[in-house]
Amino acid sequence: MDWQKKTLFLWLFFVQSLFAGEKTPKDVSVQELLTQGLSPKLVAEWKENLKLSRESFLDWKRSLKGNDAKLVSKVWKVFRLSYPKSPKSEPPPKKPTKNELARTTKGNLHPNQTNETPTDGVFVGLGTQNLDVRNLPIEEKNHSTVCVGGNQNGNRYVLEKRDEQFLYGVDFTKQSYRFTSGSRYKPIPHFYFDKDPNFYSQLDRPGSPLPQPLQSSHFFGIKLPYEGKKREFGSFFANGFSHHPGFYFNSPNNSYAGVWSPGGQKSSLFVNDTYQFESFGNHRIQSESIFDKKETVGFLYIKSESKDSVYFFDSTIYRDSPLLYGNVANGELRPEIPQTLGYARGSYKHLFGGEGLSSLEGHRYETGSSVFFPLFASNWGNLLYRYRKYSERGNYQFEELGRAVIYEWRKEKTVISIGFEAREKRGQWEGKIAIPISSGQLIELSALFREGNFYTRSWFENWTYASDFNINLSDREEILKIKFVSSFMSLNVSYSKKEESPNPILFINFQFLQRFEI
Repeated sequence: MDWQKKTLFLWLFFVQSLFAGEKTPKDVSVQELLTQGLSPKLVAEWKENLKLSRESFLDWKRSLKGNDAKLVSKVWKVFRLSYPKSPKSEPPPKKPTKNELARTTKGNLHPNQTNETPTDGVFVGLGTQNLDVRNLPIEEKNHSTVCVGGNQNGNRYVLEKRDEQFLYGVDFTKQSYRFTSGSRYKPIPHFYFDKDPNFYSQLDRPGSPLPQPLQSSHFFGIKLPYEGKKREFGSFFANGFSHHPGFYFNSPNNSYAGVWSPGGQKSSLFVNDTYQFESFGNHRIQSESIFDKKETVGFLYIKSESKDSVYFFDSTIYRDSPLLYGNVANGELRPEIPQTLGYARGSYKHLFGGEGLSSLEGHRYETGSSVFFPLFASNWGNLLYRYRKYSERGNYQFEELGRAVIYEWRKEKTVISIGFEAREKRGQWEGKIAIPISSGQLIELSALFREGNFYTRSWFENWTYASDFNINLSDREEILKIKFVSSFMSLNVSYSKKEESPNPILFINFQFLQRFEI
């Protein structure tokens, strides 16, 4: 039944709020302030003013104006803070450690890290998805979802309809105990864990009521204090992950998490953290792996940047197979043969550098390497020359050389890259545009157009929903992808076509979220 054609009558139910103790500004950690959107400078001011008297802190709070005042008021409301007079003098709080201040970088925040306490309210969400592929059953082409739910005192609940299924999700916390059940909420930040293979959430970000959709799963755990923070441990049962129950753990800021099912001999590990060293710059690690007795799948992404933002390094390795549900909802058919791919890229000011790639897919082994340098550099952009070698071994033996001229302009997170690569009697146009429109809003466009009969596949930089970066190999004649994402709406459109096939693949996914504060 298509939600666009028939009216659905849904009802809301409210859950009696559980008792929660009051917190003071001293109880709010650096990480909690950052997840609410406060800048590192504002966090530092918050902590410094806490060293002063209660009256001085409240005077500082009242003196704030503009966006800073709104953010501090939001923290006050979300955590239900109060600052009563204390009859006894308390020792001043400790100065934040270097490790705490190091985590004030935005890189440590990721859409999958969603343990921020949501604002009280109700919400309505909807999504529709279409994959236009010939010979694919209609029930696999079209998917839709409608959901309603709410947040109260840090507790979340949702009722939703995915295609023809009516589902629920609850996430309750009582003092140090936490219970999640249903098909939406889990206490771990994993992307692929027990994931519904036909749905995904592009609106999964800190404070969002719509994290990644699950198959039916149940968690019960306890939060244990350690060095002023709480780590979570517990048990779970998720039939889509394992037919046997298991155990899970999660770090305070969702940077490290894992699950283990002893009976099913299956486990999963998640890492998403940023490291900042005074002499060695900033480093980011993202990883999620599923370990099964038959095979291991997942990805590892590492990004490094020197202290003076002169040297850059990216590397990724992943193993893709049906166990990982393929490239989730990216407009391509899911892989039948497992693929292991590794890629690395290093550069000096994005001007001089090189890259390398290696891929094994069944009997098909592909490698490649390249170097690039500027022909012209200015504040208006750089004109780069790239020399790349492609090689394939296995059922076929091919080698190709590619020479490309690329215009590229970068400023912070904005990237514009357009170029043409020439091979023997063939060539390809390639491009990528990423533009942050405002805070939390991003539009991306990537394209590849191949002309002629190529011997080897092209490298295509692709966005992914689990990590910040991914690269694929493609033999398609045309690829065009457009993505717009914000806190309340997302649109993904993907079009691709093979030269020998008259039937293109068109994928469209639209999601919408409306929240109402109460």
